[in-house]
Amino acid sequence: MMQTDVLSAAAAANATTTIFNGPARIKGISISYSTGATVVLNDGTGGTAKFSFTAPAAAGSIYMAFPGEGIKCNTNISAVVSATTTAVVFYG
Repeated sequence: MMQTDVLSAAAAANATTTIFNGPARIKGISISYSTGATVVLNDGTGGTAKFSFTAPAAAGSIYMAFPGEGIKCNTNISAVVSATTTAVVFYG
């Protein structure tokens, strides 16, 4: 099994943020959200959606770790985050 360092980057609210510019695996995500908020992680800016989250009816926060080696992105990791929402993406 190959081991890699796990790094993190914040995704700004109401923006599209390049988390890492190159191939990488999404290991986990921490999201603080308001009602109706959304977060989408893409393989490439405007590329294929690899993960999406829609917040429940109450504001809150959640942390998710992805199993195995994580979610592979071949181009880059791009996060599209709605207003009043923040996300920290863990990748390696």
